[in-house]
Amino acid sequence: MIKVLYVVSTLKRCGPTNQLSYIIKYLDKTKFSTMVLTLSPEPNTDSMKSYFEDELGVEVCTLGLSRVKGLFFAKSALKKVVKLHGIDLIHSQGIRADALASKVKIKKVATLRNYPYFDYPMTYGKVRGLLMAQMHLSYLKKINTPVVVSKSVSNMLLNMKNYQIDYVQNGVDLERFPNSDKVGLREKLNIAINAQVFISVGNLSSRKDPLAVIKAFQRANIDNSILIFLGDGDLVDDCKNIIKDQQIILVGKVSNVTDYLMASDYFVSASLAEGLPNTVLEAMAARLPCILSDIPPHLEIVELGAIPPLIFKTQDIDDLSEKMNTIIKHDYELMSVSSRQIIEEYLNAKSMSQSYQTRYIALFNNTELE
Repeated sequence: MIKVLYVVSTLKRCGPTNQLSYIIKYLDKTKFSTMVLTLSPEPNTDSMKSYFEDELGVEVCTLGLSRVKGLFFAKSALKKVVKLHGIDLIHSQGIRADALASKVKIKKVATLRNYPYFDYPMTYGKVRGLLMAQMHLSYLKKINTPVVVSKSVSNMLLNMKNYQIDYVQNGVDLERFPNSDKVGLREKLNIAINAQVFISVGNLSSRKDPLAVIKAFQRANIDNSILIFLGDGDLVDDCKNIIKDQQIILVGKVSNVTDYLMASDYFVSASLAEGLPNTVLEAMAARLPCILSDIPPHLEIVELGAIPPLIFKTQDIDDLSEKMNTIIKHDYELMSVSSRQIIEEYLNAKSMSQSYQTRYIALFNNTELE
């Protein structure tokens, strides 16, 4: 039995936490036992801690440290947890968790869930972001088995930073997306039954470029159509300022994203940078035809399908508008089936978890620390 300790900042409800839950859910329980260690106290709302404990049966403990206190006390606290619980290997995700894991002498796996040289500057500013990216890669180089979440991010790191790293593609738990009653969901969510519903999910931030989606939808001027946004962020006021009618709805952050996806018809992502986007994979699991920006992780998904999502040039409002008008003319059933097949065959949670299990066993059986 291999005992794995998952180290994360918190279990805040978000894409990385969902991916962690999928890894654990589909572990072979005859070979692995698990614990989760969080570095900081859980947020008062929107935490998945109870899901991990009650549904997955995982023990969750926390160091309860602020970022400042973590600099002084986290390493010794982590070493105590490892010794007390007989941990065989650590799997970390996130810059804080990876930094901490890199300091402890134990077998280690880490998952980098973005391309840091794009993501961090967009999120934290150019100077601070580039410094964080460089630091994060330095931490990963001290990890036995670091991976990224897509082939495209692996290629970018190799081509642009001469850093070779393996990848395990993100997956989606298909059990979350059964066949659904779209009409019933629309009634429940107060969405017009007969409308053509486009949906976009994620932070209203410059990295996700929601303004381009709004402007393109307005320019497309599709009869009896609705555009729904799930999420909030810095650009919420900018979005509100350019919305001129009731066809565009800013719902905000919700806990029932799955219901909204299964109640919709088409998914749109104008993102400028991703790892392998959970929202796109979830939309495809919900059988939605997709319109995606031409960033490498989106193109990686496109390559997997016989009838792929439509691709538009990043930040090109005219091209996105044209694709919105084009997709409604395609055979909806064929595109819908193809979306689901890509997830079933290539990007499902069981396959992802199995890939990590293979790496755990290989690392555990290697008595020499890298």
